[in-house]
Amino acid sequence: MKRRIAALAIAAIAMCAAPAAAWEQKGHEMVNHLAAKDFAGRLPAFASTPSATYEITYLGPEMDRLKGSGKSWDSDNDPGHYIDIQDDGSIAGVMQLNALPPSAEAFDEALRPANTDQYHQGFLPYSILDGWEQLREDFAYWRVDKGEAKAIDEQLVLRDIGTWGHFMADACQPLHLTVHFNGWGKYPNPNGYTESNKTHAMFEGEFVDKYVNESQVAALIPKTSALPQPKALLSQETVLSEIARYLAAGAKTVPQLYAIEKAGGFANGSPDAVHFTAAQLASGATEMRDLTVWAYQDSINESVGYPAVPVRDVLSGKAKWPSGHN
Repeated sequence: MKRRIAALAIAAIAMCAAPAAAWEQKGHEMVNHLAAKDFAGRLPAFASTPSATYEITYLGPEMDRLKGSGKSWDSDNDPGHYIDIQDDGSIAGVMQLNALPPSAEAFDEALRPANTDQYHQGFLPYSILDGWEQLREDFAYWRVDKGEAKAIDEQLVLRDIGTWGHFMADACQPLHLTVHFNGWGKYPNPNGYTESNKTHAMFEGEFVDKYVNESQVAALIPKTSALPQPKALLSQETVLSEIARYLAAGAKTVPQLYAIEKAGGFANGSPDAVHFTAAQLASGATEMRDLTVWAYQDSINESVGYPAVPVRDVLSGKAKWPSGHN
């Protein structure tokens, strides 16, 4: 563990010496960092130490760093970074965000009659859902484990928060939520929005790098969460509904983004352009913070092991936890 922390410290020095990067690093790091800074008092102490905050921040761009790992890895994972939502709010004219199927497999099957699939439309909602469910289980095992196992659980929690946060940030980039992902494209365009295929990189790269900073984003993050503490194990439908709400809110900002671009706001760093972008990043940090806390809160209602036993029963002594986990 000491070697890992030392390696992270060296990486931090190298990052400070490197030139500022685009959204794929800067934006992801801002979202993860601002979410992690708000974990104190909301999560167990191990998740809000300076080294934990750094690790979560560093892992923000990790899923982009892994791109290019191989043809199989890229084709299986790249579509998990986006979802192509049409102007009517549907995915491929087949379903609405508020009626997503319960799994990526079912999502894929529902798209097939429209001669498309999850690999063409993207499956970002399920990247978020799967990561959230994994994080809830991580916290559940942390609650019942002891000794070295608990220390390993803590490392897994931090890793999983950090890498999962990447998708939370993808989901606050409006161009990851639309068929108009890189210029308006071959769709009805009565407002004359740009069709430049440099739009995506310009917005999340050059503009964010030059004009947006963390303090602007932090000022727009609410202090309290809108998510109620779970009284019983959250259903998948409830969690997926919250994810769909988050994505739908971001998708609604796509016309505003293109209107700002048309007015030259991103080219000259107008106040409207800066506030718009900071607000998107703030929504990502807020949702990441709140969903992470939700996963921790709900982990007390979870079950662990095989056959599964309720966490509450293990903690109360009603159920025996296998000695190999202690």
